[in-house]
Amino acid sequence: MIIDLIFYTGLSLLLTHELDAIKRHEWRLFPGLSNLNEKISYQLFIVLHIPLLVFIFWFLCHPSERVQFWFQTGVDGFLIIHLGLHHYFKSHDKYEFTQPFSKFIINLMALAGLIHIILLFTIKNT
Repeated sequence: MIIDLIFYTGLSLLLTHELDAIKRHEWRLFPGLSNLNEKISYQLFIVLHIPLLVFIFWFLCHPSERVQFWFQTGVDGFLIIHLGLHHYFKSHDKYEFTQPFSKFIINLMALAGLIHIILLFTIKNT
């Protein structure tokens, strides 16, 4: 279904953004990580993505449609809020997501989340 394609696109954009976040040194924006040695911060940033990805893949394949619905709603909400977080942090002196390519990914994933959540609730309420 097209709704699934939109969700998987948003999720794929999020994972792509995380790859870009490595290049853009995103850990320098996070309290806790920003105060550590650069090498340690980088390694922790990467390692902390392991449980995040396990969580995503676990719920992505969950057998319960209800659990999948709320998981997808949560991801969509995060994709939208994430755009706001980037607007908030853009004045931070260590913010490096200033390139058009980075902005394109961030904006497109928020749009995918918005479209998907609208479709998800439209289908649920019909």
